[in-house]
Amino acid sequence: MRKVALTINSLRYKTKDLDDKFVDFVEDNLSGGDIDLYSDNSAEKLFIAYLKLAGKLYENDRELDKILLELE
Repeated sequence: MRKVALTINSLRYKTKDLDDKFVDFVEDNLSGGDIDLYSDNSAEKLFIAYLKLAGKLYENDRELDKILLELE
């Protein structure tokens, strides 16, 4: 169990203890969105990283719907 920590506009935020594999997943995705886990990030940078991840989720949902339609 580990925590995810992130600094935004000079404020440090930490989660409660989370599953190690989930923390790895979150940290990898944040880092892939140009979020630095060890220094300050702007709110705008976090918002852009969120939109990138939301876009991936949207595409995955569309692909899943397409596959489910093909299976019917």
